[in-house]
Amino acid sequence: MKRLVVPAAALALTTIASLSSAAAEMRRGSFEAGAFVFRTNFDSDSNVDDQQGFGGRFGFVFAPRHELELTFDHISTEDDFFGEDVDLDTFKAGYIFNFLPDSAVCPFAQVGGGWQNVDIGAFGVEETDTVLYGGAGIRFFIGNVFNIRMDGLFQQVYAEDDTLLDTLLEIGLGWVFGGR
Repeated sequence: MKRLVVPAAALALTTIASLSSAAAEMRRGSFEAGAFVFRTNFDSDSNVDDQQGFGGRFGFVFAPRHELELTFDHISTEDDFFGEDVDLDTFKAGYIFNFLPDSAVCPFAQVGGGWQNVDIGAFGVEETDTVLYGGAGIRFFIGNVFNIRMDGLFQQVYAEDDTLLDTLLEIGLGWVFGGR
């Protein structure tokens, strides 16, 4: 049953997007705002539990295929040793290349960087680490302004004494407004 959830969801989203009567497009000079939930699979060396989180994004489409985006996300998890709370806040700036900017189904690739603040409250430990990321995703437009967006990312975190590779799967809602 669980193996059917992702294909069924993809089929439903594709059907909804294809039934859209309005022309969807990433318009020059438009903005994209959205919220998302995500699942992170942390590098085993990070010693924290894999967990879900939430975030928001804001982007500027400076040409139909090209977008700059700011993202903030938060995740609360626990360390593997003592079960103490660990909070991670990540701010990223990135570039998105939209492969089919005027289609109801718009795949894209993305790269960027930023920083991640790690707070382990019980131990009084707080540090900020550099983050680089890359990945791909797809938008399913519903009408000409709303979309359902799914992203898959590899995120490299340069911690104080280690380099970690995390994977993130995101799904969210977006709104494209403004532009020509």
